[in-house]
Amino acid sequence: MSDRGQRFDTTEIDTAKYQQRMEKRRKKRRERRESRVPRWVYKIILILILCVFSMLIWFNRYNLTPSNVLEWVQNSVVGMGIGDGFPSRIAGSSVSKGNFQSMNKEAVVVSDTALTVLNSTAKAVVSRQHSFSRPVMKVGGSRILIYNLGGKGYRVESQSKTLVKEDGQQNILAGALAANGRYALITQADGYLGCLTAYAADGKILFHYWFSDYYPTAVALSADGTKAAVAAVSAKDGAMTSAVYLLDFGNSKPVEPFAVYPENMMLDISYNGNGTVTAVGDRLTAVIGAGGKTKANFDYQGLHLSAYSMDSGKTALGLTPYGSAGNGKLVVLDDTGSAAASVVFAHPVESLSLYADAMAVLSQGQVHFYSAAAGTLTGTCDAGSDARAIALHDETSVYILGVSEIRLANSK
Repeated sequence: MSDRGQRFDTTEIDTAKYQQRMEKRRKKRRERRESRVPRWVYKIILILILCVFSMLIWFNRYNLTPSNVLEWVQNSVVGMGIGDGFPSRIAGSSVSKGNFQSMNKEAVVVSDTALTVLNSTAKAVVSRQHSFSRPVMKVGGSRILIYNLGGKGYRVESQSKTLVKEDGQQNILAGALAANGRYALITQADGYLGCLTAYAADGKILFHYWFSDYYPTAVALSADGTKAAVAAVSAKDGAMTSAVYLLDFGNSKPVEPFAVYPENMMLDISYNGNGTVTAVGDRLTAVIGAGGKTKANFDYQGLHLSAYSMDSGKTALGLTPYGSAGNGKLVVLDDTGSAAASVVFAHPVESLSLYADAMAVLSQGQVHFYSAAAGTLTGTCDAGSDARAIALHDETSVYILGVSEIRLANSK
């Protein structure tokens, strides 16, 4: 009896332990079920991710062609590698200020003899010779348009190769390049004051427009390359008058200037991603809303425009008094033509650059970094006594064009 009783007691103990273990497991399963995120939450997160991804594709739809995607891959491969660091010698003997820019955080330089693209380690990811006597550079997306001002030659470059290399029939006066690879040239034209010709990315002609009232001097393309804004000039009543044309490549009929600006010479023009057109003149900057629905002018109030920069709907202006009387100022205009930021600046502005929320100012051998939104000083760095132009690499560092070399400096 005692043996059977002992066995009976042991069995009861084992059964109790088993039940305790099972109860713990059931409790853990209940806790996991209670703490588990409901499936509908994951569905909402997935939908939000897909919405964001779809928006990115929509806003970049003009650039996501098979050829552009392949070009991006090729450029990424070409851009790999590490250089010897800055400073880097300029290939050639001279570079104009307008032929020095930053593209995708790389320094793009067109000298009197060559196109050079340097990454942040000073590796030359592009180095190609040209034979233009007066080269002018325009950047769009990941491509570069170079044309011979007053000559007939032009070419479109990517990092991996030369995409287009042509000689036109007439001398070139201006050019523009869209992010999707489409480009436009303004040339002289027999019997007219000028002609605009728009091209597809492969060089096929898409559109012509002949000007008979004003001489076209600058052109900008919309993001999809289907529209153009053209700045033009004429002498009216003994004074310089500028006009802005808005052209739709789907309409070949003659159009009147959208706006006329007496006693003002438009120097440059840009077509922003949201459809806003900005034209910078020697006495005022004009901002035309998408579709021409609004117009705004920012008058310099007698100050001299010494430098400007346009990027992503913002326009930075360096304004100085004539002679040396009084202070000048830095002004950042938004895409409505309003002054989003204004800073008193005591010294002449030699070069300006915009990038995201940053603005860099070159003056008297120093670079001053500002918030483009607030106008607050965020840092400075030494540019060198030979500094001629700057181009922001990012919000805290800047490429510097010297007389014979290119440098990279960080904000302090």
